[in-house]
Amino acid sequence: MARRGRAEADRGVLPAEGAVPGSGIAEAADAGHLAPGWLRLGRDGRLTAYASCAEGLVRWTESLPGSDVWSGPELFPVDGWPGRFTLAQDHNGFVWFAANLHRDAAPGGRELVVAAQYQTGRPLGDWRSLGNPFPERGEEPQPEPGEPVVLPDGAGALHVLATRFGSGVRGRTRGPDGAWGTWQDYQGKWVRGAVAPLVTSQGRAEFLSPFRGGAAYWSQGAPDGGFRWLGRMEADAVEGSYSSFETAPGSGTYFWRHPADGSVVAHRPQAAVGRPPAFMPLGGAGGVGPVGVTRARINGYDCTVLLQRGAEGHPEIAAYPTEGEQYGAWWAPVGDRCAGLPAIARDARGFVTIAMLDTDGGLRIARQDPADQGLAFLPWTRVG
Repeated sequence: MARRGRAEADRGVLPAEGAVPGSGIAEAADAGHLAPGWLRLGRDGRLTAYASCAEGLVRWTESLPGSDVWSGPELFPVDGWPGRFTLAQDHNGFVWFAANLHRDAAPGGRELVVAAQYQTGRPLGDWRSLGNPFPERGEEPQPEPGEPVVLPDGAGALHVLATRFGSGVRGRTRGPDGAWGTWQDYQGKWVRGAVAPLVTSQGRAEFLSPFRGGAAYWSQGAPDGGFRWLGRMEADAVEGSYSSFETAPGSGTYFWRHPADGSVVAHRPQAAVGRPPAFMPLGGAGGVGPVGVTRARINGYDCTVLLQRGAEGHPEIAAYPTEGEQYGAWWAPVGDRCAGLPAIARDARGFVTIAMLDTDGGLRIARQDPADQGLAFLPWTRVG
C-alpha cells in the first residue's frame, strides 16, 4: 500500500518576511501545538499549511496548485499567543482560527479570539475577541479551558464552542447576517478537552462533547437550526484524540484512541436503521493524538484514509473501504520522524497529499503517485 519516499529533495522555497527559526516551530509542534487538520485546500486549488511558534501563527502556501515551490514560513504575531489553536474551513473556503489568549485586562485573565483567512496566501483578518465564556471566579483555582472550536454550518452561521471541566460546553453563534449572539450553555459539566466537530455535505453541523467514559452527541436538525442533545455513548477514549469525517451523505464517523493501547476506534452515532451503533477497532496501537482523515479512490474503490504519528514518531498511513471497518486497516510507515502530528488532505487534482514538520521545523510534502492505482507516494519534498 503506502511506501517510504524513495528519496528526498529540497526544492526552491520562496523567501518570506516574518520567517521564524525552524527550531521554534518544531518545539511548538512537539509540545502539541499543531492544530488537527493543519493542511488545507483553498478554493483556488492551492494547499496551505499552518503551524505555531512562541510568537504566533505560522503559514506556508503553495505558489501554484500541485507545485513544489511554496512561500513560507510566514509569521503572524499575536500578543498573548498561547501556542495552541484550532482551525476550520467554511463552505466559502474561508479558514477560521480560534485560540484562548492571555490578557490581564480580560475577565478571568483570558479571552477567546477568532480570526479568518479569506483567500489563500492573503493576510489574516483582525482577531476578534468574543470575551471569556467562563468568567466565573471561584475560591479554588479553575481548570484550564479546552481549545475553542469553530464550527461553520451550511447556512452561513459560525458557531464557536468552548469547554471547561466543571463548567461544561458553551457556544456563541455569528448568524449569516454577521451579528453575534450571546453565549449559550450546552451542559456537559464534566467535559474533558475540546469538542469533536463535524459538518456534513448537507451543511448540518454536529459535535461530540467528551467526558470520562463517553461523550454526548449534539446536532442541528437542519443547517439553520439550533443544536439539540441526541444522546450519549459510553466508551473510553484518550483525551484529545477525537477526529471526524463525513463517510456517507449526511452521516459522519468519529475516531478516537482507546486508552488501553492507543489503537484507533471508529463510531457512527447515526447508525443505519436496524443497526445498533458500534465501536469498531482499526488498529494503529501506540499512535498518539487524533488521526488525520480523508477519502480517496484506491484501486477503484471509495476508501477512507487515516494518517497518524506512530509509536516511533514516524507518520503511518492506513486505508480501508469507506464504512467497511469490519475489513480492518493495515498501517504502514510512510516517512521519517516528524515533529508533532502529520496532516493529510487532497490536492487540487484529488490526489492524497500528506504533510509533516521535520525535526528541524521544515515542512515536507509527499503526494500520491498518480501512476499507481493503489496508495503509493512520490518522494518526500522539503518545501519550506
